[in-house]
Amino acid sequence: MFRYASAPRLRTAAVAACLTVTLAVTAPAAGAAPAAVQGTKSVQLQWASAWPADPPFRSGVLTVGGVYTCTEPAGTSVAVSFNALQILPLAMPSGSGTLPCGPGVIDAPWELASFPNPDVHSGWTNVLLTFDGQGLPPQEFTG
Repeated sequence: MFRYASAPRLRTAAVAACLTVTLAVTAPAAGAAPAAVQGTKSVQLQWASAWPADPPFRSGVLTVGGVYTCTEPAGTSVAVSFNALQILPLAMPSGSGTLPCGPGVIDAPWELASFPNPDVHSGWTNVLLTFDGQGLPPQEFTG
């Protein structure tokens, strides 16, 4: 004679089946590589220094710098550029370059010099920095 399974046995079988399916769906496949760790990129603009022009003999250079972190894989780099504004007299120096990345590049010092400009002078300077394609708020320096 055929007998139906009792309710406790059916519940136990259903729970076991659900648990097996859940583990199969959520468990990583054997040999699956972990997700790549994303690198960190950050910069701090801490200072600006002017080497004043002496027209007509030489152009001036504005140098900016600070510290940065870039833990992307070794051999990669991050773009950095700046535009500055000096008034009385008006000067608009700018510069661009790249900074190297790597696992140990944490709070590393950096500096970037402007292209030669005949109007660069000492005094009030407003610097707009772009790091990794992202513009940072302007910062004011005196020197």
